[in-house]
Amino acid sequence: MKLIQSICKASLVLAAVSLFASPLQAEAAPYEGYTYSYWWDTIPTPNAYIPAGTVDGSGQEIGQLKEPTDMYVAADGLLYVLDAGNGRIVVFDEKWKAVREIRGFVREGKREQFASPQGIFVTKDNHIYVADTENHRVVELTGEGAFVREIGAPQSEVIGAGFQYYPIKVAVDNAGRIFVVGRGIFDGIIELDADGAFTGFMGTNRVKFDPWDYFWKQLSTKEQRSKLAQYIPLEFNNLDVDSEGFIYTTTGDLTSNDPIKRLNPSGEDVLRRKGYLDPVGDVYSGNISQRSLLIDVKVGDNGIYSALDSRRGRVFTYDQDGYLMYIFGRMGEQEGTFRTPVAVERRGDQFLVLDKDMNRITLFKPTRYGTLVNEANDLLVSGKYDEAEGKWRELLRLNANNEIAYVGIGKVLLRQGEYKQAMEYLKLGYDREYYSKAFGKYRKEMVRKYFGAAMTFVIVFGVGLWCFSIFRRRTRRQVKANVT
Repeated sequence: MKLIQSICKASLVLAAVSLFASPLQAEAAPYEGYTYSYWWDTIPTPNAYIPAGTVDGSGQEIGQLKEPTDMYVAADGLLYVLDAGNGRIVVFDEKWKAVREIRGFVREGKREQFASPQGIFVTKDNHIYVADTENHRVVELTGEGAFVREIGAPQSEVIGAGFQYYPIKVAVDNAGRIFVVGRGIFDGIIELDADGAFTGFMGTNRVKFDPWDYFWKQLSTKEQRSKLAQYIPLEFNNLDVDSEGFIYTTTGDLTSNDPIKRLNPSGEDVLRRKGYLDPVGDVYSGNISQRSLLIDVKVGDNGIYSALDSRRGRVFTYDQDGYLMYIFGRMGEQEGTFRTPVAVERRGDQFLVLDKDMNRITLFKPTRYGTLVNEANDLLVSGKYDEAEGKWRELLRLNANNEIAYVGIGKVLLRQGEYKQAMEYLKLGYDREYYSKAFGKYRKEMVRKYFGAAMTFVIVFGVGLWCFSIFRRRTRRQVKANVT
């Protein structure tokens, strides 16, 4: 009997240990969470996202992925993976079951295949656009893989005779306009109308003129000038479209000071950069070789967007004002790390990262910390300030150094009319712009509050001073009269 009781007690202890150990294991990640302070210093934070598994196609009838190059989450939640090594498109449902495989298409009775496709986009009506790179075309298919049309190289007088068309990424806005990123194209993004006709280039990266380099070029010989760096615009390497039709882009060059842009229909960059650090990925001052190389951008809800760094395998997420919300991921060999990350997608509150070399997709889920950051920002944008404040304060209990939480609370207090308290929190968050707004509001409030009393005092003081001066003059006259 005692033996049975001992076994039961041991079983209960093991069950309790397992119960409490599993959440800790779930929160584990092969990297440390961090962010940047106002002074560009890295500071540790709880992990916002942790790996929650991988998918490579093995164990299913489709077989394993091979050198996948891109992926896209459609409006209905299906994930379209461009499996370039196998020359196909694989479609996964939300339970990671392969529901469809598209191996090329039939065109006018003839079977055609993809040739090193690099980009994929799916519209709201589930039409698939593929940047069929080595075939020099963009192909439109139905969701089932039936051929719709082929869009070849753009034709225009503004395009030179030696133009070579290698589309690598494609996106379509709500109006049906098609945007193509071409390899080796420095004029900007190729814009096509809904019929596929070329309408122009948009968003050209401007060349920054350096007077010092120009001076030395004037003193150099022809041979020396040919070896110097040329002033060539930087080319885009990826793009995404938000719900308002704005184009988010990334520029694949370490020298770019604006690697992420948000282009309006005129091609002007309207990305908000209100944070104390611009959206550039990792921050390294003085050493350009240490900068992040951003190769993909994914736009979420409420103006949130995430960029993928191919050099360190990190995903940087920013809010609508350009504040860095959180960072996760790293390069490595274990689960949750990457070897050659090429694409990032978002499905609900989860992130997906595609690794071309490891031939797999890594799924990331939010921790309590990451959930609070997302929920607080969503509530703030939605105008639910009281609820947002509660989330930000809970977030500070998890990380007292989270400056974006101080800014969030400060913005809430500013909208609630608590200007003095807002100033205190915005100061802790180093937000000069909103601190100035709070200070201006607070100054007006103080003027309105004390203006009446101040003016009464001034009037009473002025009247008293006037009466005193009259009394003094009369007193002096009487004294003079008595003397005479």
